[in-house]
Amino acid sequence: MSRADRVDIPSAEADALVAAAIEGDPDAFAVLFRSTVGIVHRFLQARCGEASLAEDLTQDTFIRAMRAIGTSFRGGSSEFVAWVVRIARNRFLDHVKSGRVRWEVAVENVPVTVATVNPEHDVLATIQGLDLRRALSRLTTEQEEVIFLRFLQGLQIAEVATVTGRSEGAVKALQFRALRSLQKILADEGLLSEDGD
Repeated sequence: MSRADRVDIPSAEADALVAAAIEGDPDAFAVLFRSTVGIVHRFLQARCGEASLAEDLTQDTFIRAMRAIGTSFRGGSSEFVAWVVRIARNRFLDHVKSGRVRWEVAVENVPVTVATVNPEHDVLATIQGLDLRRALSRLTTEQEEVIFLRFLQGLQIAEVATVTGRSEGAVKALQFRALRSLQKILADEGLLSEDGD
């Protein structure tokens, strides 16, 4: 493998890169960066709604990850993605706490793409762009975050649990309630029937 390439995550190759990055190999971290920067940037763009701020927070996220990987991370490539997204989430929350961002704009300017990792995304695949943004904005903050991470970012339940600091059971319950709420919202707006068809 050329170190200039990206790798699929999770994979044995990515796991080997994570192990090398933990041992201090900057080239291995660079490949991991190129393989995950899109996920982190999309997450931050959706949270803050400003491209330049998302870029700044993405940069800060990876600088922090690079400095901390050798001392505060243990796991494989799948856990690495969740760990980096959690750092990004914490950076965004720090920014929100500073009072320099308005939460209401978080989903307004985000390009909507639905990850196809799990068949549960069907309810999201039935709606487009502004309809999706409007429907998601009517969910609770926690529900919106879980739906975004699971279906728009394509993270698994365990990864969402790591990112949000919740148990897997709590994520599953939040996801269930969010999908039920989203189904009702879409039905109320005439975009989906009450039974999900």
